[in-house]
Amino acid sequence: MDYNPKEVLDEFSRLMVDIKGVIPKEYEAFVNEKKIITKPGKVSEKTKWLLLLISSVTQKCPVCIPRAVKHCFDAGWSKEEMLEACMVAVLVGGSSVMTYVTLVDKAIEELKK
Repeated sequence: MDYNPKEVLDEFSRLMVDIKGVIPKEYEAFVNEKKIITKPGKVSEKTKWLLLLISSVTQKCPVCIPRAVKHCFDAGWSKEEMLEACMVAVLVGGSSVMTYVTLVDKAIEELKK
């Protein structure tokens, strides 16, 4: 399976620049919403990023997965913890979600370097 998490993130960032230029207020609203939601509250920021990873797998988002993996690393989650948590996504989403757990594993390997 050809999946390069770094290239996916680079392409996404490049495309978002155009969107930001066309609809800057809406783009900033999206960015600010993410900042607000990921701030620590009753749930720690660390836990929120793991939840975002699980959600990314369940929603089968190949762009969201490497972003969440990077943030999970930054928050201190280990490979084992991330992959174990992703198995919860498989419980919810079924066996087709397991394909996206392989993308998590690939992103972990590529982004930990």
